[in-house]
Amino acid sequence: MSPGRGSGKWADPGFPKRGWVCEDVTDVSCSDNGCGCCRETCEMCEYMEIRYVHHMIHPDHGLALDAGCVCASRLELNRNAAEARERELKNAASRRRNWLSRRWRVSTRGHHFLNTDGMNIVVYARASGWGGRIIERHSNNPRVVYSKRIYETRDAAKLAAFNTMILLKERWGL
Repeated sequence: MSPGRGSGKWADPGFPKRGWVCEDVTDVSCSDNGCGCCRETCEMCEYMEIRYVHHMIHPDHGLALDAGCVCASRLELNRNAAEARERELKNAASRRRNWLSRRWRVSTRGHHFLNTDGMNIVVYARASGWGGRIIERHSNNPRVVYSKRIYETRDAAKLAAFNTMILLKERWGL
């Protein structure tokens, strides 16, 4: 059968096709290098190979499935929302690829740091590896987050700081 509305669960008359909500969206590409080679199959059309997975739930039926952008937009009747979620994730993936090649400054203590996205991000050597901290800038009462893990390399600590920055931007509303 050809892909699209007539394939997979779209062809099942008993499967709900409206009333879905997107709970989250994730990039399933290889986390080490972001090469984009890893894919999953959309569980709705059961055809498209997808990198950006929209985790959909149906509150009335207690169902969950992982869908691509096109199927997610049809399930929730909101193409703009699905495209915006995917675009945000693509932008973050692009930023992550370029993160290590950014011009990191070095403090007088020898710590590598960046001031970006309303945060001061610092990576520093620890006794048995690398750690870091993120401070909210431009606040009368700045919030601070320290890495709990110790990373083997400075680059690994920088990438962990990037992932934390993305989470904190959402949590702190920056």
